Amino acid sequence: MKDVNVLGRVSRKYVPKEFTRDDGSQGVVLNVIVSDKTGEIPVVFWDENAVKCSEAVNRGDIIKIIAGQVKGGMKGPQLFITSKSKVIINPEGIDESSLPDTSTIKSLKYARTLVSELNPGDKFKEIRGTIAKLYSVFFYDGCPTCFKKMDAPQKGFCKHCKLEVSPIKVVILDIGIDDSTGYIRASFFKDKAEKVLGVSADQIYQGIKSYLEKGFNFKNAGEAYLSDNHYNLLGKEVLISGNVAENEYIGNVFQAHNIFDFDLEEEIEMVLENIGKEMQ
Repeated sequence: MKDVNVLGRVSRKYVPKEFTRDDGSQGVVLNVIVSDKTGEIPVVFWDENAVKCSEAVNRGDIIKIIAGQVKGGMKGPQLFITSKSKVIINPEGIDESSLPDTSTIKSLKYARTLVSELNPGDKFKEIRGTIAKLYSVFFYDGCPTCFKKMDAPQKGFCKHCKLEVSPIKVVILDIGIDDSTGYIRASFFKDKAEKVLGVSADQIYQGIKSYLEKGFNFKNAGEAYLSDNHYNLLGKEVLISGNVAENEYIGNVFQAHNIFDFDLEEEIEMVLENIGKEMQ
């Protein structure tokens, strides 16, 4: 069945899986479960769409899928995202009465890894550590649909989406994470940066703008804004998931896809399980 439209809430997000095709090329597949009050359906993303979804979609998000393709599977129908499909995260003006409450949903997390064990190219890893350094924060004018940078001459037209849009402020935050086994620079994009700082993109923009007006350059303005307004983040513990990229100038960078709230019982279980393995 083609051209299927679905509106629901992401109730589960599975760990993305890498695989090798018969021709030797590498692929990625990601499954999420989308639910409404009538039931649920697995949604399948492949390759570039899988990577984008793993970065952009979180448990509890409302997702609108246009022109998906339904195929039968061993466990029932699945909705496949194709090149013709359009995925909108948290669309405006949605009546949420037909969707399950966020308190009823669960999420599967990425594989927990020590910072010292991270390697360039690692994907779908989860780390727990403390914020040890505040590097900088900056923003750009981006498309509200694809979040790619929009240049001033575009005048509200996104060349990627081929749509007239109103640009939004997209924030990128860089901090240092230490877990006692190692240290890594971590980069947070858009709403993840806002969540770490605890303020909106517009508030961050206004804060940095005030330093620019004082004569700071773009880089130093972001550094000064963090130092003066978010110094209290140093020492805060965070639990994040994402990929590891290698930068030729600064080394490994952890590209954060998700920020999780701590589940104390789950953390205790994990510690006990590790102790049990060490005693065997």
